[in-house]
Amino acid sequence: MERIAYITVKAPFGEQETFIITEMLALRDRGVDLLIVPRDSDGELFHEEAASLTGYTLNIPWLSTDIVKRLAVFICRNPRSFFRIIEDTVLKAGRLKTALKNLVVLPKAIYLSAVLRDASVSHIHAHWASTPSTMAYVISEITGIPWSFTAHRGDIAEDNILRRKCAAASFVRAIDEGGRREISAVVNDPVIEKKILTVHMGVGVPEVVRRPAAGSLEVFTILCPANFVPKKGHRYLIECCRLLSARGVGFRCLIAGDGPLREELQAMVEGLPPGCDVRLLGRLPHERILGMYEEGAVDAVVLPSIVTDEGVKEGIPVALIEAMSYGIPVVSTCTGGIPELIGDGSGVMVGEKDVESLAAVIERLARDPDYYSMLSRRGRRKIETDFNISTTVDRLLDLFSGRGRST
Repeated sequence: MERIAYITVKAPFGEQETFIITEMLALRDRGVDLLIVPRDSDGELFHEEAASLTGYTLNIPWLSTDIVKRLAVFICRNPRSFFRIIEDTVLKAGRLKTALKNLVVLPKAIYLSAVLRDASVSHIHAHWASTPSTMAYVISEITGIPWSFTAHRGDIAEDNILRRKCAAASFVRAIDEGGRREISAVVNDPVIEKKILTVHMGVGVPEVVRRPAAGSLEVFTILCPANFVPKKGHRYLIECCRLLSARGVGFRCLIAGDGPLREELQAMVEGLPPGCDVRLLGRLPHERILGMYEEGAVDAVVLPSIVTDEGVKEGIPVALIEAMSYGIPVVSTCTGGIPELIGDGSGVMVGEKDVESLAAVIERLARDPDYYSMLSRRGRRKIETDFNISTTVDRLLDLFSGRGRST
């Protein structure tokens, strides 16, 4: 099996990128010889499931004596190549912030070019169209190793030399059709656009699901597993809970995550009336979330996502995909790539910021066992068919090897 290098932000370390951890574990289990290269070296292991990946990981700092020496040698021996890379990634970056980000990762990328070449890496894949793919681009320019990248959603809007990367990459993966269209609009080249493909993020589908009947738990339990950032729309779920409480619906709302909006959300929760049971759990390890699903401790997953004033929106949230794989009904909004997941009735969508409709759907799920069971079956069937990690890995392996690419 050929050796594949994966460039991430922090995974397998850090609190986020759980969907990338799932993908890397699945590739490893298929016998892929993985070499994982986090952009940042300051992350600690947070998710227990990622522990088995640390032995495949090169945890290299941003800067060290060896990196400086390797950079100096490269500039002396390959001045034209170095200044061409500077021109492509820094001078033509378009925005000063993007240029500086790319400049910061250049020494490490140049150092890694020799490391990955010596490690006989046959393909490099970067997650994120931002600086991880800048690193992959630079390494490939120096070594000639083929490369590709996965673009998610906010990183597309950043447009970090996106057209140049798409032209140089073997293929470009978008995680949903909306993302593919956005990248194509930036590229605006019919030849390059053929390399831009939609390959969904996949999840493991449990063989056996122990779902409680609707209402069998002591109270109807809602979970919202999402970072505390504006696009996730937590405030509308909290407002929805106020409505549900006023209507006499028995429920418990668990919000798992952390982020810059924590204090604002904490204040909203503290301002709820007595008896309105909303709890901020902090960020939970991935295996803890999946354990709650496996134990039947969650009745519904709700993600009231919005499009922010800056245009930031969701791709297809893996939090919804994972819940559906366990037969847990999901409720979200018709924003970003969410309609691609549940627009066919596999889940329920409401308008963004529509607190009344959100409350009505949750109340129906809590009170209508037949409706609940129907959504449970539909959701799981959708994931088995379209978002199974096994299918995703099959497609990626074909692409890494050169099969299945447009010519």
